[in-house]
Amino acid sequence: MFREQGLCIVYFDSIIGPNIFYCNHELSENDDFPDLGRILEFSDDPGTFIYAFKDYQTINHTFYLPSTFARGRKEIIMISYFIHAASFSNEISDIFHYLQSKSPILKKLAKKLLSLPGFPKVIHSNVNKHLKGNVLTLGDPNFQSTFLLIFNYFYKKLSAYNRGGLIQSDDVIKKVFIFGPSDVGKTTFLKHIEKVHSQLQNANDLPTKIFQVVIDNLEILTEKCTDTDLKCEQCERNNRCINNAEGFILIFDVSNKESVIDAKERFKIIVSKFCQKKPYTKIPFLIIGNKFKYHEDVAPEGVYKTFGTEQAEKCAIDMRYFSMNLLTENGKILDALRWLIKKIL
Repeated sequence: MFREQGLCIVYFDSIIGPNIFYCNHELSENDDFPDLGRILEFSDDPGTFIYAFKDYQTINHTFYLPSTFARGRKEIIMISYFIHAASFSNEISDIFHYLQSKSPILKKLAKKLLSLPGFPKVIHSNVNKHLKGNVLTLGDPNFQSTFLLIFNYFYKKLSAYNRGGLIQSDDVIKKVFIFGPSDVGKTTFLKHIEKVHSQLQNANDLPTKIFQVVIDNLEILTEKCTDTDLKCEQCERNNRCINNAEGFILIFDVSNKESVIDAKERFKIIVSKFCQKKPYTKIPFLIIGNKFKYHEDVAPEGVYKTFGTEQAEKCAIDMRYFSMNLLTENGKILDALRWLIKKIL
């Protein structure tokens, strides 16, 4: 079972802004808890989309509710189903696919709410009362009873899950590993992308919506898990072994020739491991050349020639190179991570 899950109906009030119509989970002001109001504020078009926070993942469906009470003759309504799934399944993409599978249920719930008599009237009965949360209580007993029957029926469908998709420990959750020579900015990169994430709240593309899910699964690969044998018995936890990787980020210093050579050797070691698996599973390698001492871009052709070994091509290694200053070029960091996320999905 998930640590937490819940279903909420949110609408936009012209006076008090985004407001909760009804939610079967106690809302929290904790920074890690989904800010449903903010999600609705930036959702201009009807549709279904996923939005991930640090510890919570949500799937949301927005639609217009015709209303003679509204200034524009329609209300914007959002249905949000969220989970707290720190220990989910074997792959990062499973969180996305699980939530995406709930989309048809949310759409059916929306259709039921569209045909629910008195729904717009109850919403607008709150105009002068400024009730923040649980506006359902303003409806008459018959409306409340009908609404809850519909709500609980669909919540039961949403909360149904396949036990095979959940695990009890995060020891086998697949990771995206960061690796490379010493002193090239690996730790800096990991810390910096947390800050960059705050800039993504307004974006609507899919990779951005699950950006935080991937951040939670990024980890710097320890040296003892990249030995030439690559048997991984020496790894303290199973998911620290590259056998359980879902992607890699290789970072090196483009201004240092020794760093490039070191990075290539590390790249070859890991590629050789995946080439032992048949049939070959395509795995993405994001290669980042960190610019420390000068600001000239390094031609991608040269990097692909250096890292594009015959073995990598044979085993269908999917790689993409980005040259950037990890401390200052946030836009390039986001572009690079979006590429990686698309490949994982």
